[in-house]
Amino acid sequence: MNTLILTGGHVETFAGTTATTLAVRDGRILAVGDDTEVRTAAGHDATERDLAGATVWPGFVDTHMHLEKVSHELTMLRLEDARTLADLLATVQARAAANCSLADPPWIRCFADNAAWNEANLAEGRLPTRAELDAVTHGVPTYLYRRPDRGVLNSAGAEVLAERLAGFESGWDAGTGQLTGPPVRVVNDSIYTLSMADPEHRQRILAQASTELLRHGITSVADPGLAGGFESAWQLYGEARRRGTLHQRVRLMNRIDWRRPFAAELDRILAGTSPTTGDDRLSAWGVKLLLDGEFTTAWMRGGEEIPDAHPHYSREQLATLVTTCAERGWPLTVHAMGGGAISTVLDVVDDVVSSGHHLAPGQVKIAHAFLMGTRDVEDCLRLGVGVSVNPPLSYVYAGEMREAWGPLAGRAMPLHTMARLGLRFAAGSDTHPFSPLVGARIAAERRAWDDSDLGAAEALDLRRAVEMYTCDAGDHLGVPGLGTLVPGAPADLVVWPDDPFRRSGGTGWDTLEPTAVLVDGATAWEA
Repeated sequence: MNTLILTGGHVETFAGTTATTLAVRDGRILAVGDDTEVRTAAGHDATERDLAGATVWPGFVDTHMHLEKVSHELTMLRLEDARTLADLLATVQARAAANCSLADPPWIRCFADNAAWNEANLAEGRLPTRAELDAVTHGVPTYLYRRPDRGVLNSAGAEVLAERLAGFESGWDAGTGQLTGPPVRVVNDSIYTLSMADPEHRQRILAQASTELLRHGITSVADPGLAGGFESAWQLYGEARRRGTLHQRVRLMNRIDWRRPFAAELDRILAGTSPTTGDDRLSAWGVKLLLDGEFTTAWMRGGEEIPDAHPHYSREQLATLVTTCAERGWPLTVHAMGGGAISTVLDVVDDVVSSGHHLAPGQVKIAHAFLMGTRDVEDCLRLGVGVSVNPPLSYVYAGEMREAWGPLAGRAMPLHTMARLGLRFAAGSDTHPFSPLVGARIAAERRAWDDSDLGAAEALDLRRAVEMYTCDAGDHLGVPGLGTLVPGAPADLVVWPDDPFRRSGGTGWDTLEPTAVLVDGATAWEA
C-alpha cells in the first residue's frame, strides 16, 4: 500500500477540526492529527513530505461550472482593462502574432460575458473598425463581441462567415465590420460551432482549462450541461479522462433543451446514457431543467415588481420530471431564479412526496435561487431540497439584476438568512471569475464589480463562505467526505503557501496560488 504523510503544516479539515499532519493511502485520507498518531496509523513504510508551515485545505468543489464552455472562454482575450483603442488593438495584435505562426490559426475572440467590457470604457467611445482590426491581425479571423448586442469582424473573419453574413437583412455593416442586434449572437454561435468541429482543438483547450482550474484549487466540478450538448460533452470528457488530461472529478448533467418539446426531450434522456452512469471521477449526474430564465425572464411571484411569469415549463411538466427522477433515483437540478419558480419547485416536490414517491435528501436541487424567501428556506429544510448559489453572477450582472428587479435586487441571494435558518447550501461559479476564493470574497463582502453594494445584510462570514465550496459542496454532490479532510474522504487536497484565512485581511489574498494540488492522493499540479 502506498502511503504519503504530509507533516509540519496546518491542516484545515473543514469538519470542525485542525491538525498538523495527515496521511493518504490508496486515494483516501487515512488519518489526520498530530505527528505521533498519524505516523502510528500510517506504519513504517510511508513516504513523508515536509509542509514547512504550509496550509492544507480540501480541494474546492464548484457545483455549477460549464466546463467545456469555460475551456473556450479561457482562450479568449480579456478587454475589460482597455481604456483606449490603442490599448485594445495592442492586445489583439499580440494574440494575432502568436496565432498566425500556427498552421491553422484559431479565431481571435474576446470574453464578452462581463459587464466591465464595454466600448464606453474606451476614450474613443466606440468599437474598432474592420480596417483597424485588419491592420493588426495579420489575416487571422477575428471577432470582438460586446454582450449583448454589439460586435465587429475583421476581413478574414467576414470571409469565413460570408454565407452567414449574406443572410442578414440588417445588423451587418460590411464597410465597418460592425454587427448590431440579433446577428451579433448568431455570429458568435457560428464561430463556436466551427470550433466544435475540431475534436483535437476541443481536447487541447479542455486540457489547458483543467490545469488552470487546478491553479485555483478546483478538484471537482458539477457541470450543468449545455442545451442539446450532453452526448458531445460526455464523449469529450471521457476521451480526456482516458488521455489523463481531465484532472477534476466531473459530474455532468443531462440538460433538457427548452427549445424542443418537453416530451421529446424526456424520451431522449430515457433512451440515452443513464444519469447514473460512470464512476467517482466521471459520471453522468442527473437531469437539469431550466424552469425560468434569468433576470428579465425570471418567474416572479404575484405582487412582485415584475408580475408576469416567464416559465419554460408548466407545473404539470415539472411534476412529471420530478416523478420520473423519483422512480429512477436520478438527481434533478432545477434552474429557478425568481420567487415564483422557486416556490413552484417546492410545491411540486411536496406533491410528489405526498403522493407516495420517495425522494432522497438532496436528490432535487435548486440552482441559483436568487429570490429565495424565508418560507422557501423552511420548505427546503422540510423537504430535503438542496440549493446551489452563484455569487459571481450577482457580482458580474449587478446592473442587469437591478434594472430587472428594482428594489428586489437588494435581497437577491439571501445567504445570511439562509445560513441563519440552518440551510446548508453549496456554491458554483456559472461565470467568470470562477476562482472559489474570489467567490467566497464576493459572498463575504457583497460588492459588485463596480464596487456597488449587493446587500451587506446578507453577507456571510468568510469561513462559511469558503464552506460553500468545500464541505457543503461535497455534501451537495452526495459524495461522502468530499470537500473535507477526514479519514475515508477522497484525498483531494490543496497546499497553500499561507493560510488564506489569516491573509484575508490583506490585499490580494483571494489571488493566492497553491503550491501543489493532489487528486486521489496523486500530485496533479505543482507550482
